[in-house]
Amino acid sequence: MLTLRRRVVDGRAFHLRVLAGLLFLMWAISGGGLHAAAQTAGKGPTIVVTFTVLHDLVRNVAGPQADLRLLVPAGAEVHEWELTPRNFVDLEEADIVFANGLNLEQWIPQARAVAGPGVPIVFVAERSGVPIRPILIGDKAGDPDPHLWMDARAAAAYVEAVRDALASLDPDRAEMYERNAARFSEELSALHAEMLEAFAALPPQSRVLITSEAAFGYFAAAYGFEHDGIWGINAEEEGTPQQMIRIIDIVRERRPAAVFWESTVSDQYVRSVADETKTAVAGPLFVDSLPPDPEKASYIGMMRANTRLLVEALSGPDASES
Repeated sequence: MLTLRRRVVDGRAFHLRVLAGLLFLMWAISGGGLHAAAQTAGKGPTIVVTFTVLHDLVRNVAGPQADLRLLVPAGAEVHEWELTPRNFVDLEEADIVFANGLNLEQWIPQARAVAGPGVPIVFVAERSGVPIRPILIGDKAGDPDPHLWMDARAAAAYVEAVRDALASLDPDRAEMYERNAARFSEELSALHAEMLEAFAALPPQSRVLITSEAAFGYFAAAYGFEHDGIWGINAEEEGTPQQMIRIIDIVRERRPAAVFWESTVSDQYVRSVADETKTAVAGPLFVDSLPPDPEKASYIGMMRANTRLLVEALSGPDASES
């Protein structure tokens, strides 16, 4: 009798779970229909973006009608971010997700599982068509370097990839996405020319860029710098004795006017290198996150801030610590 009762209870529990699943499915379908109707009525798609730099590029294409959500906030480390409850909600409600790809967001499989199989995840670095450079040092040496956006021309290629993805998702607004992308691409082209002109003030021997993370490979190739870092990418062990000895030797040999730290990592390792080599320290540079200053909190503002800092700090022995 006891066994029979357990079977009955287990059977009821099973049916309750099935019923709950069906109710959830009906809610999801209903919500999807309401969301589509809202888009038809004037509301744009719900767009989730992984980190602040990409968020700004997408924002300039998507326009004000889009419901734009950000996963990794300003100042946080994107490589090993842990999804929050708010992130889960945003991903569940997303119509499309934009990520950099190339293993920048190491947590993307979890985001994919939450967003569901019907929601496209667009990896803009891979869709941009920009030639991929390898990580040159550290545990990840030889893997793709994900920091393409540090070349303003690559950022413009990101914009084109975003435009195409949004036009495919939301064809009724394709012309608007085209206009927005064309306008912003012109601004990025002007930014690239502006940066080239600014760096022309630095003689070649002064263009030695030493940072914590070796994330400036694309930047260095675009703007004529020799670049190295203490470690290759923030996802690996940072500041090991071997890393420190190697970069100290390089700094002593190349004698840059300053060494730099970035906004999402500690400055302690760069300061140790500076102490050992009697070199000035400057920073922060911004790579994986936009600056918190509202006047600089855009991709263009970030690149201009980096440019000013580099020109000032590398112009000579009078470089001052910021």
